[in-house]
Amino acid sequence: MRERLCVELGTAKLRWDDWCARRGLTAGEGARQVIVAAIGDDGGEPSITSGIRLASPVVGEPRTRIEIRLTAVELVAVEQRATASGLSCNRWIVSLVRAQLTREPQLGEHEMRALSASSQQLADINRVLGRLLRAGSTELVDADQMGWADIRDRIDAHLRASAAVIRANLDRWSR
Repeated sequence: MRERLCVELGTAKLRWDDWCARRGLTAGEGARQVIVAAIGDDGGEPSITSGIRLASPVVGEPRTRIEIRLTAVELVAVEQRATASGLSCNRWIVSLVRAQLTREPQLGEHEMRALSASSQQLADINRVLGRLLRAGSTELVDADQMGWADIRDRIDAHLRASAAVIRANLDRWSR
């Protein structure tokens, strides 16, 4: 189940964008805030399907062991999914539970590598932009010389990679 809502705003789109911009919000974050406020105003009981606000696990915090029993076929399926995610079976099951309880991403080895590579690209872009700023406005910079198209492509690639990682993560844990 995807936790996404698509709404056709029509002519209200420009006014919505202005409303969000005045508050320093993206359109999506503005919609989330309005929806949360509307749901909070209904005075009803909190939904059991909403994410539980758990404290982040602390390094060294004691854990409680539980035992689960799986059929042989279920265990093979868990092992396959865990391996595909770059996790151990126990870590995969803990990630599954945490994702269901908190509705927050539980990144595996593959996602961490993808985000790391993407962040490295952003660091490279940051260095190029830093050089541009240090050059100051006294130099006339040729757009082709600075590689603006390359920078734009790299930022777009980062955004696509990050979105794909998060989308795949949410899809995996929300099944």
